[in-house]
This record gives sequence, C-alpha cells and structure tokens, in this order.
Amino acid sequence: MGILTVEKKTILQVALDFVDTPRALRCAQEAYEGGADWIEAGTPLIKAEGLDIVRTLKQQFPDTTIVADLKTLDAGRIEVECAAKAGAGVVNILAFAPDSTILEAIDAGRKYGAMICVDLIGHSDPPARAKEAEELGADLVNVHCPIDLQMRGQDPFETLRAVAQAVEIPVSVAGGIHSETAADALAAGASIVIIGGAITKSTDAREATRQIRHALDTGERVETKLYKRVTEQNIREALDQVSTANLSDALHRTGDLPGILPIMPGVRCI
Repeated sequence: MGILTVEKKTILQVALDFVDTPRALRCAQEAYEGGADWIEAGTPLIKAEGLDIVRTLKQQFPDTTIVADLKTLDAGRIEVECAAKAGAGVVNILAFAPDSTILEAIDAGRKYGAMICVDLIGHSDPPARAKEAEELGADLVNVHCPIDLQMRGQDPFETLRAVAQAVEIPVSVAGGIHSETAADALAAGASIVIIGGAITKSTDAREATRQIRHALDTGERVETKLYKRVTEQNIREALDQVSTANLSDALHRTGDLPGILPIMPGVRCI
C-alpha cells in the first residue's frame, strides 16, 4: 500500500480533459499550486496530443505522479510500457478488458514502474469486477460515473460504497465531484478523489483546487454555485446564471430560436 504514503490523508487527482497542451499545462500548474497530488492526462488530451503530453507533464512536474488515462482494452503490455516510459506513474485499464489484457498490463507495470488502475466505468457489476481486478494484481480500481450519466442526474457514491467494501486495494472515484461533494467521496470510501470540471472549468483553478483540498482535509462541504447538475425543478435558476452567448455555444449555435432580438437594454428573457 505504498501508493498512499503521502502527507495528506486523501489523494487529490486533477483530470486534464483538454484537447491542447498549453491550456492543460496552465491548468496543471495552477492545480498543483492549489494542492493537487496527482495530475492526470485525460483521455481526450492523450488522443489529441499523444503520449508527448505525458512526457511534458513529467518534465514540468518531475516529483508528481502522472496518470495516463488510456482506457486500454487490448495490447495491455505495449500500451503500459509506452506510457510508463513516457513518465506515467499510473496507467488506466478498462474493467471490460479481458483478464489476459489486465494481467499483461500488470506485468508491464511491475517491469516499468507504473501502477495499474482498473476503471470500472460502465461495468454491470462493479464490486465483483473490482474484486477480480484485485485478485489479478491491480494496484487500484476506479469507480467512474461517466459524463453522459451525470447529465441524467447520476453520481458515483452508491457504487463507490459497494466497491470500497469489496476490496482492500485503494479505490479512486470520478464523476462530477466538486467542493460540496468531495467530502461525500471521502466518507464513501475513496482513497483518491478525481476532480475534472470543478477545477479545469473554473476561472481560478488554483483557488478551486484549494477549496476542494480543504474539503478533503477537513470533511467539510464547501458551498459552490457551479458544476451542479440541474433538473426541471431548478433549471430556471441555472439558466439565470449564464449568458445568451453561453447558451448559444452549448446549443452548438443551431439557431433554435431565430429572429429574437432585444428591444429594451438590460432586460433578459429566460
């Protein structure tokens, strides 16, 4: 369990799901200064920039664990070898991968100095597969509520509690977590809390990271008005916080309400 030999009781991992290196590095620096322990090269970032982004992150943060979220399903050995040689200290393999792929990944991780995380995203029985991954030799498992399910109001905490009870290895968690819910992740059994948008989409990634770090260190809920999923009951309040330009971008400028123009300065319509 040397994986958790850090000063803080819970590891805070920032997920850089950008698609370009400059923005990723700028946010990584702010998050690092705010108290992030691990820095993740997210899947979109690796797809856009390749493993060069892992090399660059390791050069910029030589004493920090870099996570390569490859979501590997096949060729476990070669993908882990490539990521580890690029500087990754943790490589993510999907739980859907065959046992043989996970075993090859674990063996390569041992050889090249990378921990293997088995990501349970979308699996029909996360606790059972987490236990199997532990028996295969995985270093940790990740309970991951994907963005498309987050948009339907789901969160990872019920699954997290079940998985944390099923295994002895560390459990990480990802899925729309912010400063109000970070303490919930801790209480549900997470050893590593992965934060994406609540840091990367903030106007001040350094301060956002500090608030989440405080929530994890104290167990307190730090109030936020952002990064919360909304329902029909509170959608008006959410829309009241954004501009027309924001909505247009979110709708991919499809022009759903053409021809509407303001006739009174300062008046808004929701």
